[in-house]
Amino acid sequence: MSHDHEGSCCSTPDESEDLRQMAVQPDGSYLITGEMIIGDVVAAFPKAAAVMLSHGLHCVGCHANAFDTVEDGARLHGIEDEEIAEMIAEINEAINHKIETVEMTDRAVAKVIELRSEEPGKEGWPLRIKVASKGCEGFEYEMDFEQAKDGDIKLTFGELQVLVDPESMGMLKGSGIDYIDSLSGSGFKIENPNKAGCVCGKGSCGNH
Repeated sequence: MSHDHEGSCCSTPDESEDLRQMAVQPDGSYLITGEMIIGDVVAAFPKAAAVMLSHGLHCVGCHANAFDTVEDGARLHGIEDEEIAEMIAEINEAINHKIETVEMTDRAVAKVIELRSEEPGKEGWPLRIKVASKGCEGFEYEMDFEQAKDGDIKLTFGELQVLVDPESMGMLKGSGIDYIDSLSGSGFKIENPNKAGCVCGKGSCGNH
């Protein structure tokens, strides 16, 4: 279960950074508006994808996200204006949420447990997340099922224990891990504030 990725599926790193700069407020927080393009928002703030999907805005992973604004895309999916406003408010709350260590969504936890069930003899084993710096290319993530070692930082998400060595935690701290299943593909999404977020599938993925 190795994950390393060279950027977002929809926008270049420069475009993602442009949107982040546009969205930043004087107090350092971010503000997403309905006039912003769906693909740009998701590329710059991957947490927004889960919120959009939860409201039925499924063009997160299709070609239309490069053209439709958040409001227009939502209306095309039959979402009423009141719910659109609620969705945008939830997006802004999500992207401004500060993570102290590492967070993993219930969806990501369930997927990891499903994958673990397919590995003979590893029932109940912890998930180890290891991070390596690739310099200007970003981070490379390795995920596998292993037993704990001395010095490991242990995190618990329901029935899943996650192990991170101290060096990796220095690069992973503040990250959110999700699992996205969309028209463009499925995979674990790691939003790392130390580098821009990414969407990654099983195999090779990463972020920059």
